[in-house]
Amino acid sequence: MLNKYPLWKYLLVLFVLIMGMFYAAPNLYAPDPALQVTGENISQLIEEQKLTDVLEDLDDAGIEHFGETIDSDGRNALIRLRDPEQQLEAQARAARTLGDGFIVALNLAPTTPSWLSDFGAQPMKLGLDLSGGVHFKLEVDTGSAIERRVEFYSNAVKKVLREKRVRGRVTLNPDGRLETRFKSEALREQARAAIADAFPELSLDRVDPESGGDWTLFAFMAETAKAEIADYAVSQNLTTLRNRVNELGVSEPLVQRQGKNRIVVELPGIQDTAEAKRILGKVANLEFRLVANMDAPASEKQEFEY
Repeated sequence: MLNKYPLWKYLLVLFVLIMGMFYAAPNLYAPDPALQVTGENISQLIEEQKLTDVLEDLDDAGIEHFGETIDSDGRNALIRLRDPEQQLEAQARAARTLGDGFIVALNLAPTTPSWLSDFGAQPMKLGLDLSGGVHFKLEVDTGSAIERRVEFYSNAVKKVLREKRVRGRVTLNPDGRLETRFKSEALREQARAAIADAFPELSLDRVDPESGGDWTLFAFMAETAKAEIADYAVSQNLTTLRNRVNELGVSEPLVQRQGKNRIVVELPGIQDTAEAKRILGKVANLEFRLVANMDAPASEKQEFEY
């Protein structure tokens, strides 16, 4: 005996099949080999004349291209190529024509028709296993971040003692502790109160002299404070890497934290691994330091007995 179902159930199954085929259709359109052009910083815009110069250079080299576009904000440009074998040559010529200040990366441009993409139909993201790409595992140098903070405390403690007119000798030990020596217990207690008030996050430890020596005060960061600095350093690197990945124009990249101080970056579809490594590995460390000008006039100098 055959099972009989209401007509609406058959129509529902047919509707689901049609919608599934519709949203799977973009996978039938293979992506085009392309060049992705971006500025090295957000203020660097791509002018029409710059793009025209690149296209003329490609024409002179016999490299076929089509579908050149510049984003509305002027920060990204895409040049589609006919032959994937010419991508490397096209990249070298474009980089030479544009000069410094621009990044030219190899990429794959989707070819989904507008009548499909208007309804939100996009090709399936295949990931690294199926479409290839690059996988980076980066380690954040949290130790350097902690060392820089210790150096900051070393200079800051000296400044506090100068302002309070407390005479003592401050040294930074290899173990990361600040060692301050005083000639009397009163000076040490005065310094301890000043440091505790200015830097409550520091732990302080007093050591009395054994036989007529100096009165010592140790200042150091607790393990919880070091963990907070390390966590902040990893978070800042995560934000920086996500911004740099956006320069590559990669769809659905993966940038996530792994463990205490590692970051995993996966870029599906990226062909130019050297360029991706260069962009992700750029050093971005800005430091400001005071410079002593020994030739400054006396009116601009300030001295303390120390």
